[in-house]
Amino acid sequence: MIFTILVGAGKGKRLNLPIPKSFVEIENKKLFLYSVEKFYKFSDKIFLAVPKGYVKKCRKITKKNFSNLIVVKGGKRRQDSVFNCLKKIHNKEGIVLIHDTARPFVSENLIKRIIEGTKKYGACIPVLKITDTVKEVEKNFVKMTLDREKLFIVQTPQGFKLELIKKAYKNLKKISGSDDSFFLEKIGYNKIYCEKGEITNFKITYPFDLIFAEFLIKKWAKE
Repeated sequence: MIFTILVGAGKGKRLNLPIPKSFVEIENKKLFLYSVEKFYKFSDKIFLAVPKGYVKKCRKITKKNFSNLIVVKGGKRRQDSVFNCLKKIHNKEGIVLIHDTARPFVSENLIKRIIEGTKKYGACIPVLKITDTVKEVEKNFVKMTLDREKLFIVQTPQGFKLELIKKAYKNLKKISGSDDSFFLEKIGYNKIYCEKGEITNFKITYPFDLIFAEFLIKKWAKE
């Protein structure tokens, strides 16, 4: 079985808006719905983590069209939200896809490639090669220039065998990590396969990203 965890419990403080990021509307559609629609056809079950106080509202929005979706109360940290969703999966085997709802433009092609990579290697993540020069800076002074040939930007969705990601999260609840594959690294798993990500699979973080997202939707609608 394929389970999808959609992480949308962040407050989105950098957007400077009074509502959580996942409930921001882009072209008259709430942000989290873009991801729900993309993953619905690939998933036996979808778990959507939303902020406290928005669970009932989200269930009301999704119950009519998405029968395999379960809305879950998110946690303080991203990883807490993921763990809350993992605890709802009682199967012993399967694949888990974990995706940030802040990335509304993930393609079906990328989702398929992540699923295939996960089946083959046990863990698969999308990455993009860094094209800019990267420097390590401390107190506003350059310490060193890093080798960009070995540096990649990590995206979502990230795919994992169910037993692997459950083991990683269960053993490392007190450690903080910004992505899910980090927890596999910490338990010594060294077969995390990297698929080529997509430039359009960017994360909405700042107000400009919303403007750019609206531009893309309008542009693609004309094509």
